[in-house]
Amino acid sequence: MPDATSDSDEAILECARQYACLVAAFPYAHRDFKQSFCMQMLLLEQGDQLTRLVKRKRRRRLAGDILGSVKARRKIKRKISKSEAEAIRRYYATPSISRLATLSGDELSGSADLTEGWAQDKQLDHRSMIELLGWSDGMRSLVDMVGLNYMPPPSPVGSKPPLFKFLATKMRRR
Repeated sequence: MPDATSDSDEAILECARQYACLVAAFPYAHRDFKQSFCMQMLLLEQGDQLTRLVKRKRRRRLAGDILGSVKARRKIKRKISKSEAEAIRRYYATPSISRLATLSGDELSGSADLTEGWAQDKQLDHRSMIELLGWSDGMRSLVDMVGLNYMPPPSPVGSKPPLFKFLATKMRRR
């Protein structure tokens, strides 16, 4: 597993890059390789573990009342400083490598645009706005790593798409 001693996204994004390379090679692989493809899914699990670790480290940088608001996903009832806003954004911007299992690079990019657009809603509280902007940043960093042309592996037959896949698909039809 790549090193995750800091709260940097580098190790998560390296897992994403490796996973995207394996997925791209899959259609051209020998059938023996295809049978062992499940073994390579460990990169997604490693990436998820790294994401949890980085988020935990970033959570420690949040002040007591800010941390409580982030954990409970509720409004922050006081003015927040720029450094607090940046700490909140970085927490939510931690890339979620598991999105690569179902979303293409184009869908990730569109989802980033979508969440950034939602963040502009005047009715949102500051924490929710920062959360959405952070999500957008995290998805954009994944797209920067895997590229717009990235295509996820085929979904199992009969499986329901996750919410982000549904939203990305609906948004692309507009």
